[in-house]
Amino acid sequence: MPQPRRSKKREEKPDYGWVISFGCKTAGELRRLKVATDPSADTSPIEVPCPCGETHRVTVSPYRRRRSADEAFDLEVASLDELR
Repeated sequence: MPQPRRSKKREEKPDYGWVISFGCKTAGELRRLKVATDPSADTSPIEVPCPCGETHRVTVSPYRRRRSADEAFDLEVASLDELR
């Protein structure tokens, strides 16, 4: 006889922000932009000032990814409105 299924409670993970990854052709590296709020509301391209000194045009994907606690990032903003 099959056992009744128990529904697992999903624990809410702490919110560490969101990550937008983009390539820096000048430095030849992958950069990470940390955004505190969910960037899915507006997926229009943004101008991101890069540590290499240039400004990169980055397309915001609607398939965003949450940042883990120990993940490094290169830039940090509270919302994408700061870059628009």
